[in-house]
Amino acid sequence: MRLLDFFFAARPLLQLPIWTVYLVALHFRNQQTGESFTIVDLFMMVAISLLFTGAAYINQVYDIDSDRINNKVGFLRKGYLSVSQLKAGFWIVSIIPLAIAPFVSVFTLILFGQFLLLSYLYSAPPVRLKDRPLLGFLANAYAHGLLVALAVAYRVELSDVVTLDWLIPAYFALTVGATYILTTISDFEGDRVTGKRTVAVVLGRNRALVSALILFIVSATVAWQVSEAVLVYLSFVAIFLVLASLMLRTEASVRFASKIPLLALTLAACSYYPIYLLFVVVLLIGTRVYYLKRFGIIYPELA
Repeated sequence: MRLLDFFFAARPLLQLPIWTVYLVALHFRNQQTGESFTIVDLFMMVAISLLFTGAAYINQVYDIDSDRINNKVGFLRKGYLSVSQLKAGFWIVSIIPLAIAPFVSVFTLILFGQFLLLSYLYSAPPVRLKDRPLLGFLANAYAHGLLVALAVAYRVELSDVVTLDWLIPAYFALTVGATYILTTISDFEGDRVTGKRTVAVVLGRNRALVSALILFIVSATVAWQVSEAVLVYLSFVAIFLVLASLMLRTEASVRFASKIPLLALTLAACSYYPIYLLFVVVLLIGTRVYYLKRFGIIYPELA
């Protein structure tokens, strides 16, 4: 059971967007190069997942007090894992990808180094990027969007970095950033009451929605420039949902706006790589069974 605790403490469902962004960006790269999915791509996905696992571990270490106050279900609060175990886990899952990265390329090592630095600074004091509205937003957009999409170009030489196609990584940075803003709106009331300074708390609900709308509009423009119809449609769906949220002013509409585009992107990734659909289904079922048995709760809720 302890190994399962470590696995689910990595918050694998929250890593789905990372795998999805990588796979969709990889599909577009392979369309241009004529290549296909390789064992190195699988390594890159696993390595990036390990680095984000480290971020999940260290986040729980430094959020233990607030999680206790907010009565959140947690591995530390339940005593299933200890602070020392999660700290050790953070270093183990972070060092392994960094040790192997030079065998792929120097570019990969630099990317992984940035993942590790941001994963620590995001939660650890005194920086705690997650508690700084602008920096927290930029960290999410940069790491989850730009860096993950850039990782598909792991073969590139440093001298050729400037020649990379930066538009698709920029697209994902914009959409991930917009989605991050929407998630802060969903948590607006709780964050405001507890004194957290998120994007939504600082800007207010409507201005946060408008900010997300602008980012989605820019992302649609970027997708149009690279002539990727799937990405264009995705952005337009997101724009429509955000506009609906501005008119309806309900929590449900904001939740839909933050989740439906990701669902659509995940389905696109599954259409490119059908085995990914099987993986997602197994992960969802496994997570449901684990949380029901271990914590006595239904997670994730499908409605």
